[in-house]
Amino acid sequence: MSEKMRLLDRDGNPCEVNVEDLIAIKPTADGPEFYTKDGMYFYPTTLDELLILFKDLGFERLDRTNVVNMNHVKSFDPKARKVYFEHPVTKDSRFATVSEANLSKVEHLVKEDAASYKSVPKTALFWKG
Repeated sequence: MSEKMRLLDRDGNPCEVNVEDLIAIKPTADGPEFYTKDGMYFYPTTLDELLILFKDLGFERLDRTNVVNMNHVKSFDPKARKVYFEHPVTKDSRFATVSEANLSKVEHLVKEDAASYKSVPKTALFWKG
């Protein structure tokens, strides 16, 4: 079984290339170029290019500083505008920020921690007279 790399072709389309088919890797100012007998490919060097490569695997751009694997997001804090990769969240939990423009991508992930609510005593529905 051959190892495969996800790269972009000359037109910026995602593709998989067999590592054993590589004949040369040339460093450039824009990142490495990967050559096979049939063509040239490049590895993405910007978040936009990474999103092109990984979008079909469940990744989304949630802020200008990140591309997030939505398959691993467990909760969203709407006040802090952060997604978390575990639930419940602790002070050491990893997170990614969410821009206001991308809130619609994560609002369905809001989780409320039931333990954070205090028990409210039941009150009588009617006055005793």
